[in-house]
Amino acid sequence: MVKKQIIMESALELFADNGIEATSIQQITEKCGISKGAFYLAFSSKAELVIGIIDNFLSEIVADVERSVSSENPTNELLYKFYYTNFSAFEKRSDFARILMKEQSTSFSAELLEKFIEYDQHMNSIVFSILDRQFGEIDGSMYPDLVYLIKGFLKIYAELLLLSKYPIDIEVLCHALVERTKIIAEHATIQFISKEFLYFPKSTDLAPTKEELMALLKRTREEMADSIVLQSIDLLIDDLNSPQLSPAVIQGLLKNLRSHSHSKWTAYLFELYLSK
Repeated sequence: MVKKQIIMESALELFADNGIEATSIQQITEKCGISKGAFYLAFSSKAELVIGIIDNFLSEIVADVERSVSSENPTNELLYKFYYTNFSAFEKRSDFARILMKEQSTSFSAELLEKFIEYDQHMNSIVFSILDRQFGEIDGSMYPDLVYLIKGFLKIYAELLLLSKYPIDIEVLCHALVERTKIIAEHATIQFISKEFLYFPKSTDLAPTKEELMALLKRTREEMADSIVLQSIDLLIDDLNSPQLSPAVIQGLLKNLRSHSHSKWTAYLFELYLSK
């Protein structure tokens, strides 16, 4: 079966040039050099392909954000890194996002809605971690409200980034949002949202089981074409079955997965599995 990665990358180029509605499956298969039969083995329709692209985009953002605010970064820069990574990702895929907003060609399926909820939970966990490390002196009961504040800033200013006709300096924007967030975090006292009201999980709560991780690795392998990523996945699968690799080697293999947009999510979930 042709790798989904190749189809999605080719489709993105065509969508950017022609739009989603004006791009036919035949044009996509011709660009990939495959038959329509091969396309339908990977995706049941163009709508499913678009959903797959959205899914890949969301997973890449979460994985990149998690790495950007890892323990390797200075504590006082975490929130800035969070904002900057998110807005950089929006800017990177702005052409596709604008087309999607304009054409509204994809109906949101129950599966995609579940994906949105899953990624949102991961993002909640990441923001909670930032608040705990960078704003540990504030009242923890305010964390849920601050999570929604930070995510609200992301949504509002992402729309500005996508819809504005003028160039936006992302660095200045992120510094401005960090300033605003700090002011509210340090002075807000009225709690509205509680942990009981909505689900704000710990990262370990989101970690996959060994069986789920194994299935994800195998599915990623079927969809990828990069030889280094494929070899890295094979070694990780073997180590899950029979642990023998050192932590340093495992981190090196995960670094290979993180180097490709289509396998970043797998590397991120593997890290969560190791953290349990």
